[in-house]
Amino acid sequence: MTGTTTPLGKPTVVIACPPAAGHTTPLLVQATHLTARGYSVHFIAGAESESAILKTGATFYPVETVWTPEKFKYMFSLPEGHERRIYGIKGFFVDATPGAMRILRTVLEDIRSTDPDRDVVILQEYTSMGVWPFLFGAPLPRGYTRFPKVITFSTTPMTVSSIDLAPFGPGLSPDSSVEGRKRNRALYEEDRPVWDELTDYVNEVFGNLGTTVKVIEPFFDFLATGADLMLQPCSPSLEYPRSDMPKNVRFIGAHPRKEIGADGIVLPEWWGGLLAARDQGKKVVFVSQGTFQLDYNMLLRPTIQALSDRDDCFVIGVLGVKGATLDGVSIPANTQIVDFLPYDAVLPYVDVFVSNAGYGGFLHGVMNGVPMVLAGSGQDKSEVCTRGEWAGIAVNLKTDTPSVDAIRDAVDTVLTDTKFKKRCVEIQRENEALDSRAQVERAILEFARA
Repeated sequence: MTGTTTPLGKPTVVIACPPAAGHTTPLLVQATHLTARGYSVHFIAGAESESAILKTGATFYPVETVWTPEKFKYMFSLPEGHERRIYGIKGFFVDATPGAMRILRTVLEDIRSTDPDRDVVILQEYTSMGVWPFLFGAPLPRGYTRFPKVITFSTTPMTVSSIDLAPFGPGLSPDSSVEGRKRNRALYEEDRPVWDELTDYVNEVFGNLGTTVKVIEPFFDFLATGADLMLQPCSPSLEYPRSDMPKNVRFIGAHPRKEIGADGIVLPEWWGGLLAARDQGKKVVFVSQGTFQLDYNMLLRPTIQALSDRDDCFVIGVLGVKGATLDGVSIPANTQIVDFLPYDAVLPYVDVFVSNAGYGGFLHGVMNGVPMVLAGSGQDKSEVCTRGEWAGIAVNLKTDTPSVDAIRDAVDTVLTDTKFKKRCVEIQRENEALDSRAQVERAILEFARA
């Protein structure tokens, strides 16, 4: 695919994402900003994101997934814990490295043939994987005497290990006391054999791609801070303080919310009922199961049941997939179900966001100043839940299958205790002031040649 040239004085930007919407969508905002500012942007992602990427003005390149429904099903048949996590990391991320590297090489060589003197900066999503073999000694793409500077954009809570924190994953609260640090060291040591085995696997995959240097850092550490700079899209108030914070980490704030109508959003026919409910003083509760593990019995259905007798609430459930339906459920009079609805369309009207704790949804809640009830485990969800609780903006249910009673009590807590809303608004303003789009552009220019 032929790229376009970049105006004089600005580097060409390559955005690299894995083939997963949740890992791609946060970078669409950045691509739109950069193209509007006159940058040539080349965007690697899954085929399902092609239309959205083209709307940003970027050139699209597809990367294939190696993840299959069979692998997904098998992963969730494994016991929750290290076995399931390592299987997912290998199958979704590490095994995708050859394809991600191949398409990145193609894009970089295409850019060099079109614009041989232009500097290139790579903005990679945290798990895109394609840059790592090059950074560990694999042969450079044609036309390059050095590999381009690489900026990592995180789409998860910060995974960097620290003496002040327990290992990333189970969602344990931070503890930098003497006893806490002792706990943290013991937990890292206990987990070491598991992560050493993963590092060996990574080095085997990378070695087959021509690397000459071995990975020695823990997997999550080199993903987060192995590039020239790591951008964490939140304010420091949403991350645990670390006395040993890496110097190449920068907090840039969450990306701004979109206004309704910005992308031709078609609102559901019951939207007028939502506005009327707000005018009548009813509380709006929004519940989402996310877009990855779409088992509505886990969170969506029990939330509907928990609030079914609340005449003072207007409940909205989103199914996360266009065309999806919620079968076998009697929908209460106070509830509306929609197949797909962008978070930023509905959250400005919401009093409580009941979420499965995906990081993207969590940050949308932050940027709309909406307090949350978080129910998630696995992937990074336990970590999101704990951070929401620690920051004072959410009730953490500490499970991805909460009971009806637990959901009812948590929603009541958020609705009746004003501290949650107050803290949410404070953190929302912090993130808005950071201006993530301007910070990303500033970082790109820092790494461009003079």
